[in-house]
Amino acid sequence: MLERAEDLQRQTLRIYGELMARRENWAGRLLFACGPGVSATGLPAAASIAGGATLVLDSDAAVVKSVFRQGGVDFVVNTLTEALRVLKNEIRKGCPLSVVLEGETDPALEELRERGVLPELRVAFDGVVDRVNSLGRELLVLESGAGMVHPSEGLQRWLEERGWVETAMAAATMTGLRDVDARLLAVLPEGDTVRRAWIQRIARYQRPAPGGARVAWLTEAERASL
Repeated sequence: MLERAEDLQRQTLRIYGELMARRENWAGRLLFACGPGVSATGLPAAASIAGGATLVLDSDAAVVKSVFRQGGVDFVVNTLTEALRVLKNEIRKGCPLSVVLEGETDPALEELRERGVLPELRVAFDGVVDRVNSLGRELLVLESGAGMVHPSEGLQRWLEERGWVETAMAAATMTGLRDVDARLLAVLPEGDTVRRAWIQRIARYQRPAPGGARVAWLTEAERASL
């Protein structure tokens, strides 16, 4: 679990980028991940900002409780039936939503298979794909280093094509952070839905620590204008 709010935000941005590099509209699509502590990786927030719905199986009750209290996930449930009921209508409407099923992973995985649930995207961290191998369609494997997800080669190419560089802008207070967000939105093109959605939505899912920063993608020209 990433300890610093800025590190979590940076990782969430990278996961958001991995999703956007594959598809710029995840509305109406289900993403899936499982494993102890996976709810704290930033994946649920990244998927929601991308417009998708996420089902996470997480057996670490303490992590789940902490992430839910911080607003990182929308719902925590105890049965797969509850999870699917909550997700069904939002997926049909194309609305973002994240649901964590807290409990033992293996029985829930077996129930998912029996019920024929097929997520659009399976997300596996650090190459551990065996548990999600028979579920869903596409597979996204996220590799970590020093506790942080590295951008894949595909994401790096996607960012280079756009001239976007990962940039952190410091803010000492919440008021200062809101000012940073306003300045970022002022320099981003109106039609740039990918970066504008990130700036407009990340604060809903991750509360910055005092003296924190906003991490975003900027071109060199945009960085120079701020």
